[in-house]
Amino acid sequence: MMGRFIVMRYRSLILLIHLISAQPDVDLDQFILDRMNSGYIPGLSACAIINDQVVWTNSYGFANLTFNISVSDDTNFLLASISKLVTTTAIMQIVENGDIALNDNINQYLPFSVINPSYPETEITLYMLLTHTSSIKEDLTFSEEYSIFENNPEMELEYFLSNYLTPEGEFYSSNNFYNNEPGEDWQYSNIGFALIALLVENITSQTFEEYCDINIFNPLGMVETSWHFDDMNELNVAMPYEWMPGWEELGHYFIPYYPSAQLRSNVSELSYFLKAYMGYMPGLLNEQLLNEETIELILFEHINDGWSWNNMSEGWGLGWYHKIINGKDFWGHNGEMWGVLTEIFFNKEDKVGIIILTNGGDYYGSWYNDVMAVEDSILNYVYKHISTTGDINFDGQINYSDMDIIIDYLFGNIILSELQTTNADLDYNQIIDIFDALLIIDIFDN
Repeated sequence: MMGRFIVMRYRSLILLIHLISAQPDVDLDQFILDRMNSGYIPGLSACAIINDQVVWTNSYGFANLTFNISVSDDTNFLLASISKLVTTTAIMQIVENGDIALNDNINQYLPFSVINPSYPETEITLYMLLTHTSSIKEDLTFSEEYSIFENNPEMELEYFLSNYLTPEGEFYSSNNFYNNEPGEDWQYSNIGFALIALLVENITSQTFEEYCDINIFNPLGMVETSWHFDDMNELNVAMPYEWMPGWEELGHYFIPYYPSAQLRSNVSELSYFLKAYMGYMPGLLNEQLLNEETIELILFEHINDGWSWNNMSEGWGLGWYHKIINGKDFWGHNGEMWGVLTEIFFNKEDKVGIIILTNGGDYYGSWYNDVMAVEDSILNYVYKHISTTGDINFDGQINYSDMDIIIDYLFGNIILSELQTTNADLDYNQIIDIFDALLIIDIFDN
């Protein structure tokens, strides 16, 4: 009898929860807009994830000021170094297949040899590339002919790297390597990640773009994500800007070491990628992007120092790095280039993720601090959401608070305003589904 009564009141409960979820978070939106104004950020798109659900997402400002195009959840942004997470994923799939090992000398898989001239006998390994300990340096002054701002034709990856890393190459310089022995020190290297992509090409006999499409993007449903601008709808790609003062359009530029920084995507599709690492694989048809052991190896602190600028990292895994946000451990990567500042991180224990994409700001002002403040505010909102709304299935069980609140509401002992402020553990996405209802009914009936 009680079960039938609950079914009768189920519609009312659904309506109630929808009313709660429909209320906009005006304070969070205004905070983000204020920070965009402070950092001279023309456009921003962000989302937050709990478990397998995007629980909050919003977009602000403009993707293109000239054409008055607003940012939306499917606006593609240049990701900068977030790109390295995809490059890491590609090579680690190949490691899983047994076609290369982390401690292998990379020269086994390249059409040319990479040797630090100061330490010609020391091998450079894949592990060194992934942990930024290869001693490979980047000197981007090698040729004005290939200025990234002149929209030059794309340079083949092998051509660029062979000419940059071998003594007979036209871009070669002694400045292309650090003076320390490979494996000795952490030194951030974009060129190292471009080399990882070339390893993928030589081992698989596919272009890097083809490999990523077949093995990462298509399985995850990332159909708008691309390494090259020419493959995308120009009007749906956020234009990079820099505040001079006044916003200066930087153009959709190309860099020859593109696998380290050139990927373009949007928060919707990036959420699929992040959820795969968080343990949820939508669209993979029961296939895994990487097995659990590999992900644990990637998200292990192999280097416990490194980038200290702005307290950016606590330590480095394979391609990913560890940082503390609001006192909690997060793994991911940021991206920063001309007209680009991006963030993608998640907490392994809480299964909470965040993505922030921007298309410019005041590089010499508060741009970075403003984006970090936005990141903090979104995560504060999400964690408050967990603690006050919760999830009837979040911890796999219904607690006493859940039942007390549900019973009180059903029998008219609690009103809407009280329900919104309670610590009940209803449903994190604020929708009670049929499985929740059946579970509640079963408890009452038994």
